[in-house]
Amino acid sequence: MKHRGLALRHLVFTGPGLEPAKLAFVDGVNVVFGASDTGKSYIVKATSYMMGARTKLPKIDESNGYDAAWLGLVLPSGREVTLYRSTKGGGMRLHEGLVTAAAKKTGTVLATTDNKKDETVSHFLLDQIGLADKLIVRNGNADKEKLSIRLLAPLFLIEEDLIINGRSPILYSQQHTEVTFEKNLFRLLLTGQDDSGVETVMSSQSRTVATTAKVEILDELIGQIDAQLGEDEIDRADLQKQIDDVGASLASLHETMQRAQNDIDELVAERRAKTDKKAEYNARLAELDLTLDRFASLDAVYRSDIARLEALEEGGFILSAMSGQDCAVCGAPSSAQRHNHAADEIERSHAAAAAEARKIEREQRDLARTVISLTAEAGGLRSAITELDRDIVGIERSIAETRPKEAAARNDYEAFFSKKSDLEITSSLLARRDSLVVKKSQVETKPPAKKPEDKMPVGIDGPTAYAFGKTVREVLQTWGFPRASEAQFDLTTSDVTIGGKERSASGKGVKAILHAAVNVALLLYCRERDLPHPGFVVLDTPLLTYREPLNSKHGDLSADEVEILKTGLATRFYDHLASLKDTTQFVVIENKDVPEDVAVPMPVETFTANPDSGRYGFFPIRKVG
Repeated sequence: MKHRGLALRHLVFTGPGLEPAKLAFVDGVNVVFGASDTGKSYIVKATSYMMGARTKLPKIDESNGYDAAWLGLVLPSGREVTLYRSTKGGGMRLHEGLVTAAAKKTGTVLATTDNKKDETVSHFLLDQIGLADKLIVRNGNADKEKLSIRLLAPLFLIEEDLIINGRSPILYSQQHTEVTFEKNLFRLLLTGQDDSGVETVMSSQSRTVATTAKVEILDELIGQIDAQLGEDEIDRADLQKQIDDVGASLASLHETMQRAQNDIDELVAERRAKTDKKAEYNARLAELDLTLDRFASLDAVYRSDIARLEALEEGGFILSAMSGQDCAVCGAPSSAQRHNHAADEIERSHAAAAAEARKIEREQRDLARTVISLTAEAGGLRSAITELDRDIVGIERSIAETRPKEAAARNDYEAFFSKKSDLEITSSLLARRDSLVVKKSQVETKPPAKKPEDKMPVGIDGPTAYAFGKTVREVLQTWGFPRASEAQFDLTTSDVTIGGKERSASGKGVKAILHAAVNVALLLYCRERDLPHPGFVVLDTPLLTYREPLNSKHGDLSADEVEILKTGLATRFYDHLASLKDTTQFVVIENKDVPEDVAVPMPVETFTANPDSGRYGFFPIRKVG
């Protein structure tokens, strides 16, 4: 992935009824030249503000009435966007395209404050250049902070007061507490490696506080255990012997209880089997009684039928015997009687009745035999049921005799188990107390002092410093800086030295040039090694040496400034920056015009401070009347 970085396209302020204050930017070099108090330095602060700075915009009369600011950008992908922010502060909105006006509540809302979410202007910009979610160690305890665009800004948005002071360009905050963070941020840019893998350690003061708190907590826990154990001294050997003895008693009681339970289970099973058999016999007996009742009814029917058939048979016999005799009623002789066929019919009926009677008698005898058999079976069942009742009573007696033994064994088991639990709780409390005492001694033991070799390295190492110093030296040589070959990047001061002379010992103009050289070299170093960088640098008054001493607030020129003034450094400075237009972008804000002998013409926005000539300043002058 090529880290092309961002490119500025416009900075615009708008307000109701006011002419927009607009500054356009192109790739390569952009120069803003003009007199003091025309809004040149305001441009740097406004750019920082539009990239999420927490500080408010400077209060200047010319900005009154302007309520909106617009920063147009080209992203590494070539996508054009515009950041909008109210001049009163607050959040921002991201609009597609290069715009200077948009409908209210359109675009994507971006917060300016650092938070855990990704919807911030800082995360958006850092993500575009490949530096999102980078963690940087900020102190000797390895506490880490997520990189934000506002922390990175002083390395590519260089304000005038920063460029001319004697502080290292890398240690821009001028606060001792930020030195570790700023050095490690510089290392991130020169190596591409953040500190996400570094483990955080506790400071000695924090460790002391934490140790005291831990000891107090451990003492409180030990005291709680002592209160549970009581004041009597506990013989640990005797305690263990009691636990073992109770355990043996529990095992014996468990065996006794199990045997008693097994006996009860067997008796209950036997009782259930006999009860089931009794129920089976009773069911069969009820069935036999019902059958015998039905057979008794059938036998009565048989007897009735036999009596009827015997009556028929007897009547038929009498009628048959009277045939061929004189009529008993009228005395007529048999020869005088006309219905002779009746005697034959009577004879046949008599024979049929006799046959049917014999058949029923046979069935009655079969029924009698069956009844005898069923009656005998019913008698046997009644005897068996009586025997089962005696057995069930005996089994229930045995169960009643066994249950107290099982219950007694169970009660004894529960008592011994409860005692063992109490003993084990005491043993556990003792073990817990021992563990807490050991932990307390470990907490109170001071950790071994750190050895020098254990200290975490801060900032870049020697080879990286040498490589970066070589890039700074090449930049200064290209600019024609006197004794540029003696330039190097000093790890002690995190700054440039010339022949061993520290930058802070130079005049303001020389400090500004060397500061600018570091910023330009940083961009080139990252470009040559495909490392993330914002992609542009804004320099406020890097060529302060070329000021007019009598009219400048910075006073007379120092000896080293006079030496540079006699060289063509300004021309070579602009020529060098212009030669990098294909890969970088620069915005140079100066009090002096671009030298006439620069090789390539470049856009220059001039602020005249004259209401009757050209552009007055960044904000349009308002006509009265």
